[in-house]
Amino acid sequence: MVASPARPEKPASGKPAIALALDSRPWDNAPVTPGPFPFRPSMRAFALLPALLAACLAAQEPLPYDPAQPGYHDAQIELARYCLEQGLVSECRRLCAQAAGHPDAAGLQKACEGRTDTYTAAAWGGFLDRREAVQKRRALAAAAAGHEARRVLYVDPDHAPSRKELGQQWHDSLGWQTAAEVARLAPLVVRRPAATDKAPHDATWEKPYVIDGGRFTLVTDLPWARALKYSALLERFDEYYFSLVGDVVPRRAVPNVVWCCRLADTFVRFTEAAGFPMTATSGGLHVGALGAVFVNAERCDEVGRKNKARDNLARTLFHECAHRLTEIGLRGRNGSIWDLALTTEHAWIVESIAVVFEDLHFDGTKPVLKGLEDQRQYTIDKFWKAKGGRVPALAPVFAQGSQDFGTDKPVGSAEKYAVAGSVAWFCLFEHKDKYRAAYLALLVDYYRCDTKGRGFEARFGVKPAEFETEWKAWVTK
Repeated sequence: MVASPARPEKPASGKPAIALALDSRPWDNAPVTPGPFPFRPSMRAFALLPALLAACLAAQEPLPYDPAQPGYHDAQIELARYCLEQGLVSECRRLCAQAAGHPDAAGLQKACEGRTDTYTAAAWGGFLDRREAVQKRRALAAAAAGHEARRVLYVDPDHAPSRKELGQQWHDSLGWQTAAEVARLAPLVVRRPAATDKAPHDATWEKPYVIDGGRFTLVTDLPWARALKYSALLERFDEYYFSLVGDVVPRRAVPNVVWCCRLADTFVRFTEAAGFPMTATSGGLHVGALGAVFVNAERCDEVGRKNKARDNLARTLFHECAHRLTEIGLRGRNGSIWDLALTTEHAWIVESIAVVFEDLHFDGTKPVLKGLEDQRQYTIDKFWKAKGGRVPALAPVFAQGSQDFGTDKPVGSAEKYAVAGSVAWFCLFEHKDKYRAAYLALLVDYYRCDTKGRGFEARFGVKPAEFETEWKAWVTK
């Protein structure tokens, strides 16, 4: 699951006895897409800006950072031109709408007429690279104008001087952490394949195992043999994920940190400290604002024993890390959690892509993904296929945004996840020639927060009722 975007209250228990990757609240420095600056600079700041900009790093020329400043939209228009060239038509339209009034905006919007999106990993990854480069240059100007660090990080979450001002430090394996966390964890980092079968030390949360596999960094107090096993599985998962959807989802070079807690109590305290408190019965969650995954190994193992699952901890890791790779690939480093929280339809697709990977396992060197994981299939068999069973209607589920999807209406969570996963499987595997491209385009558009630009029939080429009939016939056969 993904973390609820609603702002939780500070836990009454106070700060736990364990350190956390980011002591500051994630929303305090959550990045946002290019748009209105969250505060207005003073006239004094404008007066000082030319001299301050001259003192900035010469490697990159700073850019206006607030829509009220002259020339701010020039960068938006350049991004729009790139998008049009690459077939990212909807993004071109949106950028032009943001830059309404710019002399080139109307012409670019007219050039979009009659064209549809062609989403590829190369094109979308190129756009994210360019957008982030623009934000870095805007952050230079915002910092030079004297704005506080947290505000500058709204523009560029990787603005190093602001991070350092907040007491944070970059580490290649761990990303941005508090300086104290880097000092504590950096000496413990073991990079694969240098890891050996012999444990480097006895793991505690004061001194955990930190294994940098290349794409994922696993921080855990699991036994060393299990830590090595799951670190290796995460790297293989990454490879398989991109073999399946890497033509559309770009692989982004950002540390992906997985905090895998051996005990449920540790997991609860970690998530409380992160500002997204979970219970001991939760298996895991992904917090995009922190670039982190939290997993409750004790709960995963307990559920696995109860359900006689092959490896329920691997299942949970694959689910949560699918969220991580999808979000960082489609949102980039400058995507706010708040606009995702305000979505009003198609939130099912976020869980759908994660459910697809739950049943992944490896026989020797060969990855095997045979179908929906047993818990999802159990819901389908018991509640949909059984005598008197009833398959949920798709329209009410598809109509739910982020907040509503997290409720038990119109059906409970188990059925929603089964709906999401089965529709994804239906599109990606059963009818991939017919629906795969439409499904992945909807996935991109959801993370762009722009699902209403095209209706269902325009996307999938069939009326919603016809699609539902096809899906029901397959899922209940």
